[in-house]
Amino acid sequence: MKLYTTIDEVFEAPMTVFKTIFFPLLTVDLKDLNKGEGKVHFVTVWGNGDPDLNFKDELFGFNFIKFDWTGEKYKFNGDLSSIETFDKLSDWYAEAEKEYEENKADYLTQKAYEEVKKSHFAIQNERRRKISFEYYHYVKGLINYWITRDKYLETGLFIQGGAYTDCDSNHERKIYEKLSATGATTRNNELIGKLTGYNYSGFGEDEISLYIDRKQQQVFQKFNWT
Repeated sequence: MKLYTTIDEVFEAPMTVFKTIFFPLLTVDLKDLNKGEGKVHFVTVWGNGDPDLNFKDELFGFNFIKFDWTGEKYKFNGDLSSIETFDKLSDWYAEAEKEYEENKADYLTQKAYEEVKKSHFAIQNERRRKISFEYYHYVKGLINYWITRDKYLETGLFIQGGAYTDCDSNHERKIYEKLSATGATTRNNELIGKLTGYNYSGFGEDEISLYIDRKQQQVFQKFNWT
């Protein structure tokens, strides 16, 4: 298993916009589950969760997404324009990236509660919140994703990034909730496993279930929130 695989390791020839929507969490080598050769990747997807959105095709809905699967990487040919914030994501991503790089040492340092309330991170979050909730939620969640990743790479401990920026609990999280032990099957919904997306990112889903459809050469994920 590998946490925080890069976008290029997950997707074959990814479009530039993919990095603003798809956030790799965990890569699983199928042979370690006695399911043959190949790899699958758990991915958080920004913009899901709203059943009232006008989703444009059968590859992406409010509680699922389907990827074509080469056996090692994904391809996504669906329409992402149903995401309400789609046209703003490139700018928001660039802002988050700049802010994180300029404040990385500070954001990766655990603080006392009184320091957190007066921190640069808190001030910027409040500024964005006053403009729009989605703007605030996206940038905060993206920076949280990077903090959780970078502290894991630094320490080997899987601790939610909010422990460093918001004085949240610093207990170690579960990398996954469940992995299948049934071996390879011919089912079109062969369960590989489940994990908690929020453990990896502040805007991650409460539960991501990942399945393989070997006949269609697809991987699909189902999402749940509490």
